[in-house]
Amino acid sequence: MDYDKLKRAVAGEASAIRAITRLQPADGPGAKIFPPTYEQGRYCIEQRWVDGESVTCVLLDSVQSQANRMETALLDARRSGRLSFPDIEVVFPANLDLPFERISVLEAPHRIADAILRDSNLNGTPFRDSEVGQQFVRATARNARGVLEISPVSLLFGYWDSTGLGTGGLGAKFARLIASEIVGYYVEVGQRGAVRVDPLGIQRGIILYEKGEFPYWTPSPENAVTDDKGNPKKVARRSGDKKEAGRPSVINHGNILAGIEAGGVSIRYALQNSVINFAALRQLYFGDPDPDSEVNQVARTYLAALALCALTALWERGYTLRSRCLLQPESRNVELLPLHPGKPEPIERLNFEQARKLFDEARDEAIRHGFDVDGKLIELHPCNELQDLIRENLQRINPLLGPEEEDAES
Repeated sequence: MDYDKLKRAVAGEASAIRAITRLQPADGPGAKIFPPTYEQGRYCIEQRWVDGESVTCVLLDSVQSQANRMETALLDARRSGRLSFPDIEVVFPANLDLPFERISVLEAPHRIADAILRDSNLNGTPFRDSEVGQQFVRATARNARGVLEISPVSLLFGYWDSTGLGTGGLGAKFARLIASEIVGYYVEVGQRGAVRVDPLGIQRGIILYEKGEFPYWTPSPENAVTDDKGNPKKVARRSGDKKEAGRPSVINHGNILAGIEAGGVSIRYALQNSVINFAALRQLYFGDPDPDSEVNQVARTYLAALALCALTALWERGYTLRSRCLLQPESRNVELLPLHPGKPEPIERLNFEQARKLFDEARDEAIRHGFDVDGKLIELHPCNELQDLIRENLQRINPLLGPEEEDAES
């Protein structure tokens, strides 16, 4: 795959690039792995058709999760200097004591349309009101050039400008151009049981009460926080939880015996299906109403090359999805799907280095055509209200982080 071939494919010769990776548990075929859990601890299990047979399948990594992993891989590649593309970051002051200094568009849930950016300033001007922000606010599928030049990843992974106060959720929508998911096939659901053995041997019959200071609990009712009637309040995970209230297990002391529940699955194999959608890409315009203009083709090819970097960077990181869910690739088929009925064309030896070279060429070509995509980083700063919200939240999470005491002489 070279630049000219990619450009022709994006222009109309192909509908998509599809990559299918066959995976097995790293522990060996049939070994237990753990899917993500959803509400009430359930797995996402469904039936899918495989060669005319209805097969029980389990979701191992969703489209959203795979997108987040690709975004992280792209962010690491940009920050390490392996890739150069425009990005926006919100920089937080050190006095907030956050575990991070900045948040990139690649880390924000709604990307460039996220409320974190909305509630930040660029050189003292609210982001959405700034000249740069207006490039995003005014962008549509008929002219997405403004977003391409400040946050191309937002076009790549899609966004909906629904967080702009006063827009009523009627802002522009951009569908994702790349999608990937990992699904396990021929599923057998396992079981698990667990027990916590307390080396202190704390007994279940002891009653514990709330306390107003560290460690926030006490076995002494005399030192306890009281309710409206003057009675000592028992520790509880949730307000009104009378069944468990007062037990040492509420604060993670004592022996805890767990019941038997669904725990892990066994599968015959898993597949990672990834698609870069050229048909959707061709619906984007970049300042020229002619759908086949060179300007539009160059911009689309730039995004397609960035998508290849995202996918191959994801492959490069391996398949450790979560605790006890490490998968090992067995095979991978990457194909160019024709626009019209016909056989897919194999793409050989696609990896991150090949994709990076394609992207560098696509970026240079875009710059020659007047696009400002030379890796600039735009830094925003959170508005005072957002900083106050963060401080209030931190104090609720940790009561010890109270407001700073004023000097006694002030």
